Amino acid sequence: MSLPRLRPLAVDSAIALGFAAVGCIAGAYYQPPGWRAFDGPGYLLACLTALPLVARRRFPFPVVLASAAGYAVYLGCGYQPSVNFWAPAVALLSLAGRRPLAVALAGAVPVTAVIVLSGASGRLHPALTAAQAVLVPVVAIAFGHTRHLLVRANARLREVSAELVAEQEARARNAVTLERMAIARELHDVVAHHMSVITIQAGLAETVLTSDVPMARKALGDIARTGRGALDELRRLLTVLRVRSDDDGEGTPYEAAPRLDRLPDLISGATAAGLDVRFTARGEPVLLPPIVDVCAYRVVQEALTNVIRHAPGARVTLTVDRTPDEIVLVVRDDAVRDDVVRDGSGPGGRDGPDGRTRTDERPETVPGTGLGLIGMRERVKICGGRLSAAPHDGGGFEVVAVLPLHPSRRTFPGEPEGQER
Repeated sequence: MSLPRLRPLAVDSAIALGFAAVGCIAGAYYQPPGWRAFDGPGYLLACLTALPLVARRRFPFPVVLASAAGYAVYLGCGYQPSVNFWAPAVALLSLAGRRPLAVALAGAVPVTAVIVLSGASGRLHPALTAAQAVLVPVVAIAFGHTRHLLVRANARLREVSAELVAEQEARARNAVTLERMAIARELHDVVAHHMSVITIQAGLAETVLTSDVPMARKALGDIARTGRGALDELRRLLTVLRVRSDDDGEGTPYEAAPRLDRLPDLISGATAAGLDVRFTARGEPVLLPPIVDVCAYRVVQEALTNVIRHAPGARVTLTVDRTPDEIVLVVRDDAVRDDVVRDGSGPGGRDGPDGRTRTDERPETVPGTGLGLIGMRERVKICGGRLSAAPHDGGGFEVVAVLPLHPSRRTFPGEPEGQER
């Protein structure tokens, strides 16, 4: 038996022995005339009245019955009333503290009966007997039921605390999952863009290796620069995961993610991959929230990557329109296709079953994963913005992203909340 369970048992045993000892002592030394002499059966009955209190916590209702029955037999044998009177009252107090009120009221019936019997045996005034028969059970039930309510409230509080702890742990696990998804998205954007550029340049270098050595050399130089750029961005991203000790003597870590002010470098890489990018910026520069800044850069990066994959050599118009309330990004290419296979990620998906787009006017495309548009939509949705990606009239493909600078702006003007373009 464990120590926490031994302590209540020891307390209950001490209480039971105390009532038994006091009852025996009172019966032995206080023997008024008119009652039976306190002999061996008297000692036994006094103990049988008090000792059931040992089990008052585990079996409160049987203890009430046993104690009341023992005291009733004690009085019926003609012994003078003594402090045994309080053993059934204590048993009733324990019953009210551990069982519902209805059970406590049922237990009050035998206790009230033996109190009345005790008053009658002691030849007390009927009014005093009635007062004892009412007050003792009422006080015992009142105190015991109050304790019962407190125990239930504490149990409920423990349950709520456990639920809160479980909810906090679930939120922590969800936060870890979301962080991993964000990291995976960042890795996809970095690797997909730079590897697409490197693949196109490698194919160009292989094609003109013998016929145009300067062009091949330039393509290899672009591959080297793009590779270094990819490593630089990966290093920035992995810096977020890197745990630095207090005694780390290294300098300031790289930025965690690129921002919109690095668009010229991004356009330069896309131009080196063979695209003809025309960039237009409108509006006064405004301070962007970090999440919007990173999202805008990644959307443009993924849109240019898709053009490199599916329409190498196309002419691209990139427009960044800044207002005090939102920033609008438009990436549009002029590639003409005979067929566009949707990738299942929404209107305008480009990746077919084999990751290629069929066209008679462009070089062979680069295989894709079909996750580019999905990633862009997720990013824009997190920022409270909207994304439209679809072929436009006259051929080509257009990506439009509207990113609000304030949390309350979540839809295009004139569109209801939750409607997707």
